Amino acid sequence: MTSAAPSARRARAGELSPQRLGRIRSRLLAWYEAHGEDFPWRDARNPYWALVAGVCSQQTQMPRVLPLWRRWIEAFPTLEALAAADRAAVLRVWADAGYPRRALHLQEAARRCLDVHGGRLPRDEAALLALPGVGPFTAAIVRSFGFGEDAPALDTNVARVLGRLLHGDLQPARETPPAALREGARRVLRPGTAARWNPALMDYGARVCLPRPRCEECVVASWCAARPRFAAGEQAEPLRAQPPFEGSDRQWRGRILAALRATPQPQPIERLIAGLATGGMPQSPSPGRLRALLDDLCAEGFAWRRGGCCGLGAPPGEGATGADGSDSASLPGADDGRERDG
Repeated sequence: MTSAAPSARRARAGELSPQRLGRIRSRLLAWYEAHGEDFPWRDARNPYWALVAGVCSQQTQMPRVLPLWRRWIEAFPTLEALAAADRAAVLRVWADAGYPRRALHLQEAARRCLDVHGGRLPRDEAALLALPGVGPFTAAIVRSFGFGEDAPALDTNVARVLGRLLHGDLQPARETPPAALREGARRVLRPGTAARWNPALMDYGARVCLPRPRCEECVVASWCAARPRFAAGEQAEPLRAQPPFEGSDRQWRGRILAALRATPQPQPIERLIAGLATGGMPQSPSPGRLRALLDDLCAEGFAWRRGGCCGLGAPPGEGATGADGSDSASLPGADDGRERDG
């Protein structure tokens, strides 16, 4: 049986009566009270904790976020501590969490707050979005968890819940227009509840409304626009798989950084390259490819090379900042961590 045209189905499904909306809100908030995750940044009203959590959770599953967050807050408990830290120390604390540009963006954001915002994170959305590495999702996390403001957060899990519940789309990441998701997120948010509502949707998408949904466990199945389609046997088409990680430039960039993190002392470049190229690991790249990857890491501020030696972070003598007092790393802008490298 052919389902209705997506645009017509979406228009009908997106109609929210006050009764339907009220029941959805009540059921999901009650589910969250009973089953939600208890992360320290969610109810602390600490904007810096919320910023670190938002950046750590970009492109990272939540089980890996909490250990990284705790490690980061222990090492850099305040914006001032982070801004003053040595770049190599920042990268060592980030360790193997992936997408390490997020660590440098966090540090640059801390310095921007000290230089421009009086040592505090701004409440204003536009000012938050102007910070390095902060996009709409992270800004909403800071505003809702850090300041208690009504800012709907929209990540992959939330989009999946709302796209199915409101619009009847089985794979919202592909099918639901972003504008419809943003509008839906705004409409369903009950004023004064963002600090509970945002994590309720995040956790629900991570545990119930999965890519293969557990509709039999769903507390809002009676009002879900996608439920009839799933019940009829339709399935969400899998999203396109990411390129293989094994043997990729991202993997070998990570291995170069791991080798640099392993020692605080400068390393001879040729020894580093030879160790990686002949280390017995599968699909070891050529020395030329490894040198090119090291050059890229140096150009992006993750590492340095000088006189045949290399190391992590900023070159010796520059410390945490460049000669002019500004961060010497060249950091491309980012929107919520959607970088392509590791």
